Amino acid sequence: MRRIILTLTMLALCTAAFAQAQITTKKEKVSDFMVRTMKVALTGNDFIDIPFREAVKNTWTLSPFEFCTIDDFKKMMGREDLYFLVPTKVKYKTETRPGTMALTLYKGRSGAKDPGKLVEVVSIPLCSADNPSGREAAMMPGIMDVLQSYISKSLTSRFSPISSSVRKMPSGCRVHFAESEVSPAISPETAGKLRQKGALIEKDEVADSIFIEGEAGTAVSYLISPAFPEKGSVCWKMIINSRTHELHYMKKEVLKGESAGFTKGEISKFR
Repeated sequence: MRRIILTLTMLALCTAAFAQAQITTKKEKVSDFMVRTMKVALTGNDFIDIPFREAVKNTWTLSPFEFCTIDDFKKMMGREDLYFLVPTKVKYKTETRPGTMALTLYKGRSGAKDPGKLVEVVSIPLCSADNPSGREAAMMPGIMDVLQSYISKSLTSRFSPISSSVRKMPSGCRVHFAESEVSPAISPETAGKLRQKGALIEKDEVADSIFIEGEAGTAVSYLISPAFPEKGSVCWKMIINSRTHELHYMKKEVLKGESAGFTKGEISKFR
């Protein structure tokens, strides 16, 4: 019996050591990130590329970077001395087609000719895959800073899901919800009652302006959803601080119907 217990104990120790080694290995693979050039791949779609380029130029400080095309990325992905930040369309298991686009950070791998063979460092939701709402232009700098903060923290600790970067809302911070991102299940009458109780449901352009101006003591909603959601589609809900670009809320949701948006419960929670 003692021998069995000893064997099981050793097996548990080996398993724990292996898990730790896996974490350490990933950290070691990307430990040179801050001294390597990050190639930022532009899609060829100005609707995405213009705010993406500006957000990178105005916010990115963590590593050297250069812009390239998707074709350049395909040609250079086999270089281990480069990292690549690439807008990628994402299809989840519950979806029939890609519904959202994410920013994915890869490290090149020798001989790789397929992104699936690269080291994926992190991926963060960005916008609709086929018909962006337009709000991504305002929110892009915040997304970039969330990504940058996550990478910086992970290089000194460990790589966890990006949702681990959610930080508690500061006392007195008010959340402004973009009107188009409120769930269609909320009737105009219910929305009116929520406003009376202190919920800040704004016109999209007002919410965008608050975020762009970096108004202190405010945070703004951001819904990342397929243009034409259906049952099984995946959407992401975020709340990002206007001034600090800290991520205060992040939720992945698999839709049970054909509509996406912040629910009455979520809005009430942050009013």
